[in-house]
Amino acid sequence: MYRRLTCAAVIVDPNASGTGKPSGRKLKEVDWAQDDAMDDNVVGVRPLGDEDTIAQVHPKMLCDALFGDAKATAGCDLVKGEVDSPIYEDEKLVGAKLKDGTTIAGDALLYATGPWTKQVFGVKYHSVLVPTPRVLTQSVFFSGCGDPEVYPRPDGTAYCTGFPDDAVRVTERPGEEEVRDEKVAMIVDSVRAASGRDGALSAEPSLTQACYLPTTPDGIPMMGAIPGKDGCYVAAGHGCWGILLGPGTGETMAALIATGKTTEHVDISWFDPGRFE
Repeated sequence: MYRRLTCAAVIVDPNASGTGKPSGRKLKEVDWAQDDAMDDNVVGVRPLGDEDTIAQVHPKMLCDALFGDAKATAGCDLVKGEVDSPIYEDEKLVGAKLKDGTTIAGDALLYATGPWTKQVFGVKYHSVLVPTPRVLTQSVFFSGCGDPEVYPRPDGTAYCTGFPDDAVRVTERPGEEEVRDEKVAMIVDSVRAASGRDGALSAEPSLTQACYLPTTPDGIPMMGAIPGKDGCYVAAGHGCWGILLGPGTGETMAALIATGKTTEHVDISWFDPGRFE
């Protein structure tokens, strides 16, 4: 489900060739410095972690695996649809009505809707997937050339991103986010300038995409019961840490919904949704 790798902050300057750049043993800390095209760009390196502290998961594969396990152990079903409203009888939640008119019975409704959640904003990020000549094993936060971020994957590709938009109320529907050509070009040019025009990230992107990072006004996620809405809960606003915090959030919300109390691992009072009421 995951692989261990290293991570580094790499200061780059395409105009600094031959002046003050690290060499020899220091460049060995830069996985991609094996490519001569990058050597002259690197002017500083700071390791951020190694295989003992850094691991990587593929977001979709992780989500598919978690749901697959839930289905196998608890008999869960996935119903694709859009919730219109909760259904109450005698002020008690009994289910949810979908946009297509169908209903789903239930005594709890959890809104885990990311940037499409009330009180949550979205920061739009564009990204590209670039084929690499070999499997890279180091995530890099570049400083310089626009500060792109690069996350290599074990399938011989690298996920490259940067240049976020300002936070907004999201109006684009899920799965229909516009991919703007100028943002894609900025990322591609920035990554190539940082890693070398003929280096490990010089290939044309195999995929371009855009998504929103959900963020709250105070930068702290919302997790807990929704005030004044019996049986309704929310878990959203985790920013760029959604995949890391997702499993713990799921465990916490499951315990809260099933028992009325959270697990011993999380003090949920910090994330009270009522703070925005």
